[in-house]
Amino acid sequence: MGHLEVAHVDYYLPDGRLLLADASFRVGQGDVVALVGPNGAGKSTLLKLASGELKADSGTVTTSGGLGVMPQFVGSVRDERTVRDLLVAVARPLVRAAALAVDAAELAIMERDDEAAQLAYAQALSDWGDAGGYAAETIWDMCTMAALGVPYEKAQWRQVRTLSGGEQKRLVLEALLRGPDEVLLLDEPDNYLDVPGKLWLEGQLRDTAKTVLFVSHDRELLAQAASVIVSVEPAPGGSDVWVHGGGWPSFHEAREHRFERFEELRRRWDEKHAQLKKL
Repeated sequence: MGHLEVAHVDYYLPDGRLLLADASFRVGQGDVVALVGPNGAGKSTLLKLASGELKADSGTVTTSGGLGVMPQFVGSVRDERTVRDLLVAVARPLVRAAALAVDAAELAIMERDDEAAQLAYAQALSDWGDAGGYAAETIWDMCTMAALGVPYEKAQWRQVRTLSGGEQKRLVLEALLRGPDEVLLLDEPDNYLDVPGKLWLEGQLRDTAKTVLFVSHDRELLAQAASVIVSVEPAPGGSDVWVHGGGWPSFHEAREHRFERFEELRRRWDEKHAQLKKL
């Protein structure tokens, strides 16, 4: 089982503005946690910091158990990538590296089919097996059957742009939920899914033994799947991150109480400051 911990993270935008200030939260083993907040508050940036795509200016991010990531672009792929390319992109780093090596070796054979190229190709295939590539293909076969209704052998060279947004999402979600990584970071996994697809996702997140941090604006998914809410609140000095352990149904009430406490503390501070000025 895996975990994710963000501790005292600051992150500055390229223009020098502080986006996240002292962000701290933990996603424990087997927890399904939702990351919520208005657009621009820093939710996707937090996911990128957690995945290692971005580096914090201060603080630490630690994970265990392997990390699987669904980027926000999944569902809107309209380039030349194939189903195989998409599945490789969300596989473990060793599998991704071995896949690139196989591709390069195959290209070399097409350009010059000599003994050196053949030996390099044989080595790349051996490395593919050692990296877990064939085991990954077994999982991908289950994924394409579930998401597309065809085996991986027939689906792998299909261009992703021929899939609907919902099919792209379902395919990647199947791969991550069935894959070996114990910690999943999902950026708006419900986007593009139809109603049956969203119901399927709700059930998967409720039943999974994996540790999940996801971003969503879908109230039903938040209510059905998230046991903990991490809220990102914009502020002039960098967005504030706080944790509500009661789930979505009680989140708004807890948020209102939190704001009321802050207002009371600020009122007391203003009164105390005014008294000190009179001395």
